[in-house]
Amino acid sequence: MSGTLDAWVGRTIGVGRLPSRDDLDAYQLRCLNETLAHARAASLFYRSQAGWPGRDHLADIKDLVRFPLTTPANLSRGDPSLIALPLRDAARLVTIPTSGTSGPQKRLFFTEADIEATIAYFEHGMATITRPGGHVAIAFPAERPDSVGDLLMRGLTRLGAVPMTLPVSGSVDALVGALRDMQPAAIAGMPVTLGAAARRMATDGGPPLAIETALVSADSVSPSFKAALAAIWGTEVFEHWGMTETGYGGALACHAHDGLHIRETDLYVEIVDADTGGLLPAGDEGEIVITTLRRRGLPLIRYRTGDRGSIAESPCRCGSLLRRLRLGGRIGEPIVLGRERHLPREILDDAIFAVDGVIDFSVALRSAGHPRLAIGLVADHPEVADNVRAALLHHPLLGPVLQSPEVDIAVEITSDSKLTLCRKRKVLEAQGEG
Repeated sequence: MSGTLDAWVGRTIGVGRLPSRDDLDAYQLRCLNETLAHARAASLFYRSQAGWPGRDHLADIKDLVRFPLTTPANLSRGDPSLIALPLRDAARLVTIPTSGTSGPQKRLFFTEADIEATIAYFEHGMATITRPGGHVAIAFPAERPDSVGDLLMRGLTRLGAVPMTLPVSGSVDALVGALRDMQPAAIAGMPVTLGAAARRMATDGGPPLAIETALVSADSVSPSFKAALAAIWGTEVFEHWGMTETGYGGALACHAHDGLHIRETDLYVEIVDADTGGLLPAGDEGEIVITTLRRRGLPLIRYRTGDRGSIAESPCRCGSLLRRLRLGGRIGEPIVLGRERHLPREILDDAIFAVDGVIDFSVALRSAGHPRLAIGLVADHPEVADNVRAALLHHPLLGPVLQSPEVDIAVEITSDSKLTLCRKRKVLEAQGEG
């Protein structure tokens, strides 16, 4: 990592050499002060935001804690707007739901400079997993200009790699066939997409595929998922954290695989208590809060992401100066099964995907009345359902909850014709009494 992103960071922040931590801290302080001044002057929202300090110049980067937090509701309400430049300066407008299903929509505004910053980050970040001339399969939708798939392809092209788009809107078999035709050295996509392709390849009798490295983003990555990709493709998995609000790129693992190095050219990251909003020290887990450093169209100041994580305290073994995030899933995500029985989603994912033959799965919860957890499996063999049920009931953490007579668990094989390859895995809550 120190040989890839750090050299680019030095050029980006204007020191012309490998930067020191003092160089990066000074750059971030300068950018924060410029962002605060611009937001207060140009955005109706920040101009009227309650709790804004009378003196908005930071003498120390830690003084940012004096400023109020912003939330996804501020982006969705839009009255007053966070936008701090005329809409004619927008190169891309993105509308996304706040909850992933039925929440109010958020609208984000990116300028040409914002898009260029993301392409540059992808160009240098992807050098961690590929090299000039390397063939990289892109398992993100890339048809729309300035979408995450399109920006990733543009970054890879600048790197000198060869990006190739995969058919992610069709069937698992079509995806697997394209991968066998491409024979890529690296792949980038969501866990659901890559997991479905790898597991189908392991059982369909077709020729095996070797993929050296995989960039996995946009959802949590379980240990069993990494183990499956390593066993089936021989892949080293690199996690990436980011969201539309971060300009897609956010933090990337290195070969040490001990946290994800933060995109500190464009983001300042804090960890706060999810209940009180108070700042937490390094090493403590809480909610990840971001402040954008160079964004002028729609600056985000102390924005609550809804993701859990912590800042690593010790230096990385790779030698990079960039701070590291350790991820912990989504805030408020445990599955509740009556009388405060909790199933952490990441543990449920890991337990199910550890069972051989699971290509994909969905989870539906009926929490009203008699709680019922329904697992729908995509698998090539019917006995996989029995194996998953047994694995869940005998799991040291999940078993005691699921074995309760007050909880029903159903595990069934479903058709993969309804499988959406590019999605985050969610728990769907059903209504009604038991």
